[in-house]
Amino acid sequence: MITFSSFSRPPCGVDDVLYRPFLGLGRTHLSAPTVTAIAMPLLLAGFWYWRRLGRISVLPIRRRIRRISLLMAGVAMIATAAATGWIDPDVWPISYLSVWAVAMITLLILVLCAVLDAVVSIRRHQRIVDRRLFRDTIRLRSAIERSGVDHVGKEPPNA
Repeated sequence: MITFSSFSRPPCGVDDVLYRPFLGLGRTHLSAPTVTAIAMPLLLAGFWYWRRLGRISVLPIRRRIRRISLLMAGVAMIATAAATGWIDPDVWPISYLSVWAVAMITLLILVLCAVLDAVVSIRRHQRIVDRRLFRDTIRLRSAIERSGVDHVGKEPPNA
């Protein structure tokens, strides 16, 4: 069972001099208020970005991919916060391992979403380049036709 008194005292066998409540450096876990203070601004930043993705200038496919990755990041953040600040591995070892497994799986999904987002960006860039190439080819052809050259695409007469 999780007790908040366990966050304010060092684990068994740990020297009190090495135990510092500030950020819990040197310990396996952080205190619950520290984890909350770190996780809340990150979750709020994710919510702010979620709202900005609703703009019309964001492509729908990119919006969907990035919102899925924001959801996965939120799940990973909550799972990591729970594993580092609230769940005691000595009391609940199965829950502790399960929460870390959820965090790792969501991180894998985040990496896959990033790869998918990169593929979408590359394909979009390639379409833009193809459109520019086609447009410039049409312009070049019309400029050549306007110049009055008759043997465009034919071999020269004395070849």
